[in-house]
Amino acid sequence: MGATATGKSALAISLARTFDGEIVSVDSRQVYRGFDVGTGKVSRDERAAAPHHLIDVADPAEWWSAGRHATLAGATLRDIAARGRVPILVGGTGLYFRAVFGGLVDVTIPGDELARIRATFAGRGTRELYDRLQADDPARARELSPNDRVRITRALELFIYAGVPASELYARQPRAGDDVVYLKLVLSLPRPQARERIAERTRSLFEAGWPAEVERLLAAGVPSSAPAMNGLGYRAIARAIEHGGDAASCLDIVITETHRYAKSQETFFRSERDAVWIDVSHDGWQADIEARVRAFLVVVRGASKPQ
Repeated sequence: MGATATGKSALAISLARTFDGEIVSVDSRQVYRGFDVGTGKVSRDERAAAPHHLIDVADPAEWWSAGRHATLAGATLRDIAARGRVPILVGGTGLYFRAVFGGLVDVTIPGDELARIRATFAGRGTRELYDRLQADDPARARELSPNDRVRITRALELFIYAGVPASELYARQPRAGDDVVYLKLVLSLPRPQARERIAERTRSLFEAGWPAEVERLLAAGVPSSAPAMNGLGYRAIARAIEHGGDAASCLDIVITETHRYAKSQETFFRSERDAVWIDVSHDGWQADIEARVRAFLVVVRGASKPQ
């Protein structure tokens, strides 16, 4: 796991080839068909190099949730392990990782109560709601982007209904993944290098046809309000196109959005238990990870042998 532009996908493919593994995507946007360039989705050739799961499994108008992803990911990783191969979960969507290992809040708010709560949010800007979340549940606010209205409102709904911060509710949940033995690695970069790499990566995505991809999606009938369009950068590009502007002019806006998102990802992953942080700016970091994985598998496979 790790923030955007830290090299997760390339590392996962390398590890899969070295250790006879299969990759399970933990990315909230790569699930959507047609959203390829802007999500940094692995190419067909890369998928041929190592089996990938949970990519291109949803239509753009389909609402995808952390709980749904966790259910499918859990079944997939067990299937991979049952076939004697190594499951490698890879992605940057922290909430989905937490869901896979049992950190979701299972609270159902009655429909009439939910409607009443949501009515209090009407007409309020996302920043205002985020400021309220910072006051009510600062721990959860630190894990979210100030622009993530969906998750901000969900956290506020939980707080208003249950009277307990969402972050505390998360901490109380049993970890459904406790039967899974795992090695949790977080890739990171020093902030200046991260900013440079994000800018470079975003420019390369624009050059690779990201604005053209959004144009094709809009022309195919995918509205800018579709759930898939919530992905980083997509809505900004779509709005520029819909207003007759030059999508390329969004480049700086998207770079800024990505910087903010990467910062929120790092904050989220800092709260992960048992995580090993790897600075990918250091020479030899790949060899370090490979050695850690090899040692981990020796221990796990040794422990699974009959005594």
